[in-house]
Parts: sequence; C-alpha cells; structure tokens
Amino acid sequence: MKRIALVGNMNNNFFAIARYLRDDGYDAHLYYRLAMEHFQPSADTYDSEYEAYCHKVDWLDNGFHNADIEEVRHVLSGFDFYIGQGEEAAIAYKAGFKMNVYYPYGSDVYKYAQLPQSYSLLSKLKSLVVSNGDRPTYRQMKDGTMAKYLSAAITNADYVLADATNDAFEKELALLKCKGTYLNIPMPFIHYPEYEALIDGFVPDSIQAQAINEIRNKHEFVLLYHGRQEWATYHNRFTGKNTHHLIEGFAKYIQGNNSPNACLVMIEYGTDVQASKDLIQSFGIEQYVYWLPKMYRKELMYVIQQADVCCGEFAHSFLTFGTVIEAMLMKKPVITYREDAYYANAYPVLYPCYNAKTPEEICSAIQSAATNKEERIDKGYNAFLWVMKYFIHNPLDKLVSIIEHTH
Repeated sequence: MKRIALVGNMNNNFFAIARYLRDDGYDAHLYYRLAMEHFQPSADTYDSEYEAYCHKVDWLDNGFHNADIEEVRHVLSGFDFYIGQGEEAAIAYKAGFKMNVYYPYGSDVYKYAQLPQSYSLLSKLKSLVVSNGDRPTYRQMKDGTMAKYLSAAITNADYVLADATNDAFEKELALLKCKGTYLNIPMPFIHYPEYEALIDGFVPDSIQAQAINEIRNKHEFVLLYHGRQEWATYHNRFTGKNTHHLIEGFAKYIQGNNSPNACLVMIEYGTDVQASKDLIQSFGIEQYVYWLPKMYRKELMYVIQQADVCCGEFAHSFLTFGTVIEAMLMKKPVITYREDAYYANAYPVLYPCYNAKTPEEICSAIQSAATNKEERIDKGYNAFLWVMKYFIHNPLDKLVSIIEHTH
C-alpha cells in the first residue's frame, strides 16, 4: 500500500482527494493549515473519521521563513508520493520535497508565484535594524521570498494537473515554464459519496436546512447563487464575478412577469454583499430575494438540493469551479458564462447549461428555466452524468495511473 502525502488544502480541495484515494486503498494523509474557517475537513463531512488521517499543521503560523524546516522534514518523511498545493507545498519544497503532482488553484499561479523571488536591498537592510517575531532575518532574506519556493514547487513538479480554463490563465501558467508534464485534468474537489444521501432524501440537522425548506415551500421556482459577491470592489482581474449582472437579470425577469412565484437565494459571502443588497433595493425586488449566512459545504449542499437552478459566474469563462460542480452533483442545471471554444480540445462534449453573461441573457435564461420544468430537469441530470464521468471518475483514474507508474 503506497503512502501518499497531500500537502495543502486550499478551499478544502485536498480533503476530497484524500478520501477518494483512501477509498481506493491508499494510505493517504492530509497536511493542512486552517486558512479559512469554512474550508476545513469538518465543514465537508457528517462524521469524524477524517481525524485519523487529516493533520492540522502550524508550519506557517509565524510566517513562511520562520517555519521549522526540520519539523516539516520529520512530518513529511517516509511517503511514497507527494501531492501539493499552495504555501504548504512551497514550504515542503524548501524542506526538500519535490511534488509528484501539483494542482493549481488559481491565485497561486497568476499572483503568488509571480511575485519577486528575492527581497529588495532596502528590506534586507531594515531587517538588520528592526526585527519582530514574524519578519524574516537577513539570512532568510538571502534565501529568497516565498514566491521563489512556490514557483519552484510548481515548476519542478512531475505533473501539473489543471482543468482547461481560458487564455488569460493559461498565459500566466506558461510564464512559470513548468518542467514536468502539464495535463488538462480537473481536480475532483468534492467527495461525492458524502452527499449521495441528499439525493435520496436525507435532511441534515441545521438551521440552514430549515430556512431553505421554508423558502422552498413558498415558491414555485427557486434560483440560487451561492458564490461570492464580487463585482463592485476590484481585487485583481480574475476575482470579479459580475454578480450585478445576475441581480439585474433577475430584476428584469421579475419586472417582465406578473407577480411570478419565484425567488433568488444568495449567500452573505464576499466583499460586495452590501453593494448587492443596495442594488437589489434600487431595483425594488427585495421581496423576491432571500439571504442566507455563509455556511459549511455540508449545509450548503442541502440548500443546493432544494433549488431548481443554480448560478455560476458571469465575468470569466471557467468550465469547472466550486459553485457549478456543487450544483451539478446535486443534479441542478446552471446558468453561467462559458466560452465553449476554450474547451473544444479538452472534452468530446461539454455539460449542458444555460449559457449567459449579460443581464439580458441571464433574464432570458431564467425565463426559459422557470417555464420549462422538464427541460431544466433534463439539463440537470445530464450535467450530473457529465460531472461524474469527466470531473470525478476520469480524473481519479488518471491520478491513480500516475501514482502507480511513479517509483
């Protein structure tokens, strides 16, 4: 039995992969730091079995360069295969562990790995005069920044596995000049067996389940957007979701129909929650919009299961990302922006969706979904079949093949 170390857990991605590998008989262990409270193993499972193989580490608590490298070496020694992601993979590389597989998550490629790989002379001089607990020493600064090691972890991995995205992201990845094999293979970041019971009628014991049940019982058509509210505040060119296009499109739908028995449900998550609430008020559609608090995935998946249609994003074309995968695993069709030409060579067929970007297109998609129940159910079911084949089974088969052919 091969021992596998999964180093990193951005957005709880590797927790799912660890469980899939253990399902296949591997002794897989996850090493992660708790970066965000709602992205941790306990947020994505209904039991506590994970505690035996998921290990929270404090390597980076005092800053990258103050990590105890000897501890990292001690913890990660003795594994046969290494799968990495993010800062944990970077510190593992600094400790001498090359990743067999690296899974990019996004900003690691287009932001953090692209930062300067050495400190400025001014920073080095300041470190000789002023010091504190989380500042690198002059000696550490001579070794380079975190970006140096993150870039190296990606560049020197045997395999870089990432789903086909878009031209802008692919150009950022190409700048790293990866030495290993780059394959357009998605990361199966949801452990589907955990949520099969929801399809069969399981209701988790949570306040959020009660809330969505009340909403469901009052409305004939429930539209859900459970992604981040990101549209008014600029972070970088990849983070905007154009959530305001969805709000305007939904407003057009409401205004174009006489008292429709429909609603939009969203999550209080992201920089621009208040901006979205203000926009909703400006359109006069507050009575048709419900807000739920940010929640764990194990609560969120039931909310998704109660919706009729879910929404992706309307700024950038991404094929597989959290909100759309979560929706399709619950057999829900999605309204999202997708530039199909980007993925023509990656898949023989793409999942069915309501492809929309502008408020007018989104309004039309909502109208079509709300008035044709059979079509939306069919889209949801066929999207589920696509996701199980191309996002779960095929990528896992490829990962297992890579593991078995690595010596």
